[in-house]
Amino acid sequence: MDNEKPYFSYWGKASADIGSGDSYHQLAYHCLDVAAVSYHLLHKERPLTKAIAEFLELSPEQLRTLWCFIISLHDLGKYASAFQELNLSVSADLLKPRSKKEYDGREYRHDRLGYYFWQQNKTEIAQAICGQSVTSMDGEIAIYETVDVLAQCVLGHHGQPVNRQMPRRMRSFTEARNHDAVTAFIADISELFQPQINMEILSSSDWQARLEQVSWQLAGLAVLADWIGSDTHFFPYVSQPQPLEQYWHYALACAEQALDYTDLSRTPTVIPFSAFSDIFPFSPTPLQVWAASVEINDQPQLFILEDMTGAGKTEAALTLTHRLMAAGAADGFYFGLPTMATSNAMFDRVADHYTQMVKLGEGEQVSITLAHGARDMNDRFREMVHTTGTVDSNYHQRDATVTAQCNAWLADSRKKALLAPVGVGTIDQALLAVLPRRHQSLRLLGLNRKVLIFDEIHAADEYMLALLESLLSLHLHQGGSVILLTATLSQQQRQRLCQVWQQAAGLAPVMPSQDHFPLATQVAIDKAPALKETAIARQAKQKRAVAVDMLTQFDDCLATVLTAVAKGQCVVWIRNTVDDAREAYETLLSRLDHPERCHLFHSRFILADRKNIEKTVLDNFGKSSSQSERQGRVLVATQVFQESLDADADVMISDICPIDDLIQRAGRLHRHKRNKQGAYIAQGDDERDPPVLYIHAPSWEDKPKADWLSRHFQPTQFVYRSPGRLWLGLRKLRQLGEICMPTHARELVEAVYSDEALAQIPTALQPMEEEYLGKTYSIGAKAQSQCIDWKYGYCDRSADYWFDDETDISTRYNDIETVDVLLVNEQEGELVPIAKDNRFSVALSTVKLSKGKYAEQLAPLPERLEPALTKLIEQHPHVKYMKIWLPENDSRFAYSEEKGFYERPQEAT
Repeated sequence: MDNEKPYFSYWGKASADIGSGDSYHQLAYHCLDVAAVSYHLLHKERPLTKAIAEFLELSPEQLRTLWCFIISLHDLGKYASAFQELNLSVSADLLKPRSKKEYDGREYRHDRLGYYFWQQNKTEIAQAICGQSVTSMDGEIAIYETVDVLAQCVLGHHGQPVNRQMPRRMRSFTEARNHDAVTAFIADISELFQPQINMEILSSSDWQARLEQVSWQLAGLAVLADWIGSDTHFFPYVSQPQPLEQYWHYALACAEQALDYTDLSRTPTVIPFSAFSDIFPFSPTPLQVWAASVEINDQPQLFILEDMTGAGKTEAALTLTHRLMAAGAADGFYFGLPTMATSNAMFDRVADHYTQMVKLGEGEQVSITLAHGARDMNDRFREMVHTTGTVDSNYHQRDATVTAQCNAWLADSRKKALLAPVGVGTIDQALLAVLPRRHQSLRLLGLNRKVLIFDEIHAADEYMLALLESLLSLHLHQGGSVILLTATLSQQQRQRLCQVWQQAAGLAPVMPSQDHFPLATQVAIDKAPALKETAIARQAKQKRAVAVDMLTQFDDCLATVLTAVAKGQCVVWIRNTVDDAREAYETLLSRLDHPERCHLFHSRFILADRKNIEKTVLDNFGKSSSQSERQGRVLVATQVFQESLDADADVMISDICPIDDLIQRAGRLHRHKRNKQGAYIAQGDDERDPPVLYIHAPSWEDKPKADWLSRHFQPTQFVYRSPGRLWLGLRKLRQLGEICMPTHARELVEAVYSDEALAQIPTALQPMEEEYLGKTYSIGAKAQSQCIDWKYGYCDRSADYWFDDETDISTRYNDIETVDVLLVNEQEGELVPIAKDNRFSVALSTVKLSKGKYAEQLAPLPERLEPALTKLIEQHPHVKYMKIWLPENDSRFAYSEEKGFYERPQEAT
């Protein structure tokens, strides 16, 4: 009888809180739950299903049947007696295991034990897929290698490939009875699904190579299906045996309900694009006209849009995205910004547009996810939902349950934004898809067939650029398109990005050559010409000139600020380091008549305070700010100012920095037209005095000595390692006397970054340039070495090491190792994040600090608060990877809403 099958003596899920339902879930049924979710995820009409099936030369139904059989075997390792011993109290009807070794959640988790069972039964699995016996020895080896690719996809369902080394001790975790149960389960699952894949296909090396290429997406599907299939809200525990076929129909119904509730498999219905004017309430810029009319199709495409700040690149990108989705080239999009602050600012613009892109059913809300900071918009837009009922009891301290992993992952909306149909976040979350970090395949699946829009791409360092190249290459192969937005991109960078896309498509590289600015570049893979450059007309209203003047002394900068304040102007002073910014801020506080109108903005604020500062800056320096709000207002900031805020200064001072950064900073000087009183005007000319960008820089030397920069600007040289490039930029600015955009855009950038320009760096500065170049090449090589090696497919050979999801594998190069520091208060014996927020209190209370200089020097928590710390980690599991800091308990360092993190002044002894 079916209920006497040996596999019915094994539990797959057990409850941490038994309650009124069954206390455990049959292992066989959990496997079918996950297969049922997979069945619906691979619906024959889904673009992902069609794409994978077509690539593998299978019908969608063949793919679905094969995958359901394979995914049913994802938890074979739980049949090991060592695993079953982890929960002996759930029922007397289950196996009474007697393994020789205790379960080892570090080295021999159930996923690795599953590979052991898989190897023991590889002949039965291969024959079940083929529907016949394997006769040829050569064919048998080839089939086993191909089936092993499938094994890696499903056995890696906890987010990283399984270690395939099988030492002798593996047998000690099992008994003969376990093998009998596994064999019986494989046989009955085979009978249920009957994959029937031709033996010639399985033995083909070409088909194996194709399977390895899509194994990354299949591995992501396995993680996702296991998560949903473990949700006891939709899949309640069933402990009583029943025939597998009978339970299968029940599981299919449960899976359908689960997927209807979530947005994890929902593809938005896109309204056909008609005209730019039907969507946006203003006349299009030349770039936007191009985006609305350029020829596109349903194939992957790369676009690089270069234009001035304020030229409407965002709307142009959204227009292109709308057209690509309407053409069937994409199922969603992810808008990646350089910083969290910029992603917060972008959310509203993207969300407003998205409501006009998609067709909604009655009572349906737009599903869009932001990486933090969207809570004030939840009334209008619904974040991607996922739920979990009963919490599974932990298997082992080193082997967290699926529900625990799922909850931790989805609790971080930075990651969740990748799975939603539309997400807004940082570029880093997308770049992590090419690094060997747990759940990397889930990130990759979330980006599948999406348009990736990355803004301010010129800000990418060499490390990030190498990761971006890997992502571009991979994204093309998973049917995605990419739109890169930039104001100032060197010719070399543009050529490099175009070449990566063409090489990934197997095309002979055609290099871009136009030096016009603004410019739109399109790289297609299936039409001639493969590369098309379109010069974009320059708008008269966008043409602006900013005079440049030099200040060589700190006191000159102070005097300039104080003079402007006395005139009732608002001033922005940008420093290159946090310490320099704090010095300027503290000095101004003692000199200003109204110090409360002076603000500090840098990277050492917790996210909650950064958001408050951003609001203050936008209120007082933004487009709609009034004369009374702007008058005598001063902002001292670091580079975060140029990265994030749509602010407008009457007067600006900037420390010397790379030419592209100076262009960005100058773009926020007289950014909006105003009358003499400082009020915004929509028409006419700006009535303020002509803008001047004051550059705080060393005295000019035609033949500088080696210490030209470091002599008085040591912190700047520490940040920008090539004084030669700063000298080149300063030389060009002295020649021009102004920054005239867009006329000077190419000239300024190429005057620093072209090979011809770099050859003109003065002799005394050449050694530092050579050192900088060597460091740059090393950084690029390090990034490439960190990237996953895609040719091996999803397996343990694709990277030397795979890291936990919370391990800090950086997407940006930094000489200084940083640590996430969580600021907490003590309240009635408990530790609580200092930012009060129901959902994102941890994220909003976190600041990133240098590990050696600051984080390791912070005062440790008192021993009496150890129980409180344990409770905090139970409430927020990812906190265990952070440094917990109680500022009130630290005599050396402090934190305030006005200053951020700082070192307390030490009394003289």
